[in-house]
Amino acid sequence: ITLVHRLVRSRMSDHNSKQKEQKSPLCVESYSNYEGDTPRIASVLTPLNEKNMRLAAQIGVTDVVYYDMDTMPSTAEELIAIKERCEAFGLRLSCVEGGPPMNEIVQGKDKEKVDKQIEHYKQCIRAMGKANIPILCYNFMPWSFRVGRTSYCVPIRGGALSSEWKWVNFDDNVRTEEGETTHEQMWKNAEYFLKQVVPVAEEAGVYLACHPDDPPVAKVRGLARILTSPEDFERYLNIVDSPHNGMTFCQGCVSEMGVNIPDTIRRLGSRVHFVHFRDVVGNATEGFVETFQDEGQTNMHQALEAWRDVGFRGIIRPDHVPLLPDFEDGHKDEEKAKGYHSGKASGYTMVGRIFAVGYMRALFQVVFGKEKGGCNAQKLSAASEE
Repeated sequence: ITLVHRLVRSRMSDHNSKQKEQKSPLCVESYSNYEGDTPRIASVLTPLNEKNMRLAAQIGVTDVVYYDMDTMPSTAEELIAIKERCEAFGLRLSCVEGGPPMNEIVQGKDKEKVDKQIEHYKQCIRAMGKANIPILCYNFMPWSFRVGRTSYCVPIRGGALSSEWKWVNFDDNVRTEEGETTHEQMWKNAEYFLKQVVPVAEEAGVYLACHPDDPPVAKVRGLARILTSPEDFERYLNIVDSPHNGMTFCQGCVSEMGVNIPDTIRRLGSRVHFVHFRDVVGNATEGFVETFQDEGQTNMHQALEAWRDVGFRGIIRPDHVPLLPDFEDGHKDEEKAKGYHSGKASGYTMVGRIFAVGYMRALFQVVFGKEKGGCNAQKLSAASEE
């Protein structure tokens, strides 16, 4: 009997070990356009012109993020043309942020319109795969109220201007044309979307990276938001348990959730493909102000160490940066980040980004060493494009 018990326990132990192996984090070995073993510094360039691409290369950026919150090029030829413009400055086009329109997908109220948008979404994913652009950042926020702020001209260090969110300054009684939604509806819509597009992303070699709700609150103006906590993301990523169903880890948004950033990186990091490197003071419940990258409530050095520890090899970009009013007046309409409707300190002006990239490059050299943490080890090369 004792021998039988030992055999049963042994088999149960083997079975449990196999189950643990099957449920272990899904890690990306390498992206199609990069074979290095460190993250890289990327940037949105507003506008995406030769002047800003030259500036990006000069300050140590290696990768470009094509940004448009309303739409994106839908053919490989269009994407390859943008990619070649970036490569002329030694920059790698690694991400499309915003992605195809998905207002109908998120709301899920008209199946015919939903299915039409999903087919277009699949087309764009396939185009990205053909163009060898591996990361698609998107969000699942209601289209009529996505990123929310109550001011875009809050003075911070030295008179720089930034944005803030305060419930006391926000009218939550307003309702949009989208009406009201429930969390149950939103989760059903997300499941329907993911089960259709993730298999296409797997075939195309494209990694989907969903951005948290900003601000991460349960409802805004009657519209449910479902990605407002680490637990929400675990649920979302488990709908389709694939490395191609991943996350954009916006450190600012996660900090707004009131959780520890390094701990949460270690919790979710194996499914992260894209990082927004920004910070705040405060939280979504009581209100917050966006800060320079070096003076928020997160220990950014420890955060980058956590990305190293989880083996992250994706791209990290400075997200919202303060406006430096003595050097820039804010963007003209045609120069703003496309589809991102904001006020004066939009977070997407260029001068503040120079400081942010310099700060990040210094942290990279501290955490990864001078050679591996330098842009020469991460920049575009023929070897990384094979």
